[in-house]
Amino acid sequence: MTRLFAAFAALVISSAAAANAATLPRADLGVTSAVSVDTNLHTVTLPIRRGRVGSETVWYIVTDASTPAAARAYGVNYAPSLKDLGAAALQSAVKGRNGELAFQGGPNFAPTRTYVASAGGFPPKSATPGGIGDAAYSPFVQVAGLGIINAPIIATGTGAFDVTKHTNTEDRVIAIDVHKKTATLVMARGFSNGKPIYYISTEASNPVAASVERATYVPKLAKAQAAGEIPIGVVVDGPQTGTAPQGLTFLTLHTPLGVDATAANVKTIMSSFNVLSIAPNLAKPYADNGYSPLWSVQVVGKHATRVTSYSAYAALGAKPAGFVVNCPFISLGDESAGGY
Repeated sequence: MTRLFAAFAALVISSAAAANAATLPRADLGVTSAVSVDTNLHTVTLPIRRGRVGSETVWYIVTDASTPAAARAYGVNYAPSLKDLGAAALQSAVKGRNGELAFQGGPNFAPTRTYVASAGGFPPKSATPGGIGDAAYSPFVQVAGLGIINAPIIATGTGAFDVTKHTNTEDRVIAIDVHKKTATLVMARGFSNGKPIYYISTEASNPVAASVERATYVPKLAKAQAAGEIPIGVVVDGPQTGTAPQGLTFLTLHTPLGVDATAANVKTIMSSFNVLSIAPNLAKPYADNGYSPLWSVQVVGKHATRVTSYSAYAALGAKPAGFVVNCPFISLGDESAGGY
């Protein structure tokens, strides 16, 4: 009876959430395979695929592909720049008879993610990532016949997935269903060319950045070639109050950055509203416009008003931070939704 009641309650909650979800039109999606984008909760539900690392079962998403054929097949962003990342930043995977990919390396989600703000918010007193990739792990995967795909591993194991403390899931995963083969992740909000965008932050080459981004720390990404990266603008000390906040100080002092993302608190998980230099061209999704999901972080120390275009950001004298983040574009954003 208890299990029956719990199942019924979950169905009611799920139905209510679906009824209240504010979803984007399909034309606004870069990752067209997305089940839904909820602009009230700022979450995306994506298909997941089963794979393995050695004898361990893992679950991964696909967000970008280096060839038009693979991008069409997966329903993801076309990112030919993945071919320029260099072999040292990639891993290989072999497709088995059942279609599962066997990866060379993977992440360990057991560590506890922490962020303890300093008096000024950023840099922190201390910060540790919640997931750490092994020496072989990269989300950028070379697969024979497919080219290179961006395939972040977001969960490990076969069941009892921890989506509150994230001991076996990536820190942005707030729901996972291996029977429906879907996972729901918290998105980040930002801007490109003056327009709001949504993206997910899955890996970073710097451990503090991984903590801030609720991403997996992947040392191998530091070996990526600059030719496969595009810049993203980050303001450290931007506006903290009003309707248009921005920056790491805002994120660290005015949002619950130190707590884990869950389905219960997802609406409070905010962003630093970073500025992307190039987003996919949704009108011509299979034309090469220079987009890459691997972003080299550029930093401006202080700015009083929100910046939404990279040309305006670059004019502020940005400097390279010395690390990269894997942040696949998901869709255009919705400024009419709360929290943008």
